[in-house]
Amino acid sequence: MAASLVAMLFANSAIAGTWTATAAAASYASELFGDGTVPINPGTAGYQFNVAPQAGQAFNVTYTLAGATWGTALTSGSLALKTQTATIPTGSGTASITLVDGGGIADTTAKFRLDVTAAFTAPAVAKNGLILTYDFDGATAMTTPTSTVKLSVALADTLGTLDTAGVATNVAVSAEGTGTTVVPQLSTSTPALKSIDVSTGSTKFAGLTAAAQVTNVLGTFTILNATGPVEDDGATAWQIGVADAASTAAAGNSISVKGDLSAAVAVDADANPLTNDGVVMSGCITANATTLSATEATWAFTDTNIVAMETAGACTITLNIDGTTLLVPQTPTLTFTSDYANADYRDENTTGNLASLAKNGASAAVDLILTPGGVFDGFVRVVNRSGVTGKVIVTMYNDAGDVVVFDLSGGTLAGQASTALVAASDLYTQAQAADPTFAHSDGKLRAIFEGEFSAISAQSVTISTDNTTFSTF
Repeated sequence: MAASLVAMLFANSAIAGTWTATAAAASYASELFGDGTVPINPGTAGYQFNVAPQAGQAFNVTYTLAGATWGTALTSGSLALKTQTATIPTGSGTASITLVDGGGIADTTAKFRLDVTAAFTAPAVAKNGLILTYDFDGATAMTTPTSTVKLSVALADTLGTLDTAGVATNVAVSAEGTGTTVVPQLSTSTPALKSIDVSTGSTKFAGLTAAAQVTNVLGTFTILNATGPVEDDGATAWQIGVADAASTAAAGNSISVKGDLSAAVAVDADANPLTNDGVVMSGCITANATTLSATEATWAFTDTNIVAMETAGACTITLNIDGTTLLVPQTPTLTFTSDYANADYRDENTTGNLASLAKNGASAAVDLILTPGGVFDGFVRVVNRSGVTGKVIVTMYNDAGDVVVFDLSGGTLAGQASTALVAASDLYTQAQAADPTFAHSDGKLRAIFEGEFSAISAQSVTISTDNTTFSTF
């Protein structure tokens, strides 16, 4: 039939269809799309005619994907003209369908030609329609939640459009399948347990009891599967540690806490040096760190563990310290990772901050205190700039990095008061009284002066050999 006649027939019969890109655009776990190569089956796409095509008509139907490519190469059999066989006798409507362009696994479009060989007849012509069966992949953007894949359709002959196109419609959306939240623990005690107590030489926490001074809850984390996201079959709910979301090995899931954990390494609460009692987990599961070093604590978990932890809720991380190792202000971090068995998936990797550990007093650093007994006379002057009385704690280092901690002689320092000029040789004497092995070794010293109050300053003063000039640092 001539193209002009075909166009006239379509215009007169007003083949106006109803476009159903998918029964429901499923929410797929964004973890599925790590490299975009996992085939996704969103269900069939339907275009329903309101008026039956007639014998001799011929037209093209072009489908276009946005955000993905065809997952399996389409064939002529991927598009079918469906009839309601219960009401329309066999043979009441037939068409020859041929894939004429596109449809490859790297393509985003597919054009089919339909040649109607037998008319579709009333009364059930509204049940006649086109059904496209397909899947897609290449949707790398779907690894980011709220991304979409859309499908549209257009019907036309050689002279132009035959009907209003089926507009681009979501056939899939992405959502985070598993999320991990990290919450720093907020202290409700007085004094706050998050404080490093400078009055202990910064080796313990500020606590109400002796036990509280060597333990500190750093925070919680929760592993949670979202409600809604599904696996690549479009039906099975995504759940970490199960089915598609299984990890690579017996213990393919890990928790890591990083920070200065040197004060926790030597803790041995159960007289077993292999149990790593310094950093422990409780709540969702009870477990000491699998490995523990001065900078990191790690736990290795099976999928069964992770499922139990996700079901139980919040997990608590507690830091236990030896009470003798120097504590430093810091904000430890927690990272949860899961290495999925399917190499194409985006693995879990979430990091969050635990509680910040801060000293309960102000500090001031002096980086140059001249060698005690050297050519020049050196002094230090410390000022309490707050209105609160408290003592001053000195952390002194030599050039080799050796350290000693001691209380500055003279007792407490009143609010807004300052010390006299304290000679470098006097400071050194106090340091050796605290630790006789500490030596300046003919080098210069440096120190951190910490006050049991909120504001402090310190100056290093050097006087010339003829006592006519001085310099401050």
